[in-house]
Amino acid sequence: MGYTNYWTNKRAFTGDEWKRVKDEYEWLKEMGEGIIIDESKNNDEIIFNGNSIGDLDHETFYINKKNDKESFNFCKTARKPYDLAVWHLLYFINNETGAMKKISRDW
Repeated sequence: MGYTNYWTNKRAFTGDEWKRVKDEYEWLKEMGEGIIIDESKNNDEIIFNGNSIGDLDHETFYINKKNDKESFNFCKTARKPYDLAVWHLLYFINNETGAMKKISRDW
């Protein structure tokens, strides 16, 4: 078990939405330097985890621009420091785009 963030995609991101999400993610990486480890392989995805140094990593967060069907997703963070980045990005996406149906987290 572990502390978990949940989200349901509704549709793919538009080009403008994805640009805003990527810009927010770039800001998060700057703010979370040393905490967030970017594992993205191309511009159509955001993949990151916590820093493995000091055992600050857990499950990898993944979101894709082109996910065009409704899907349920989750990321267990065990309340490690990168959890704040996961929740911040989900909250941003939910409030700034129409691509999310629902977000939630364990309390």
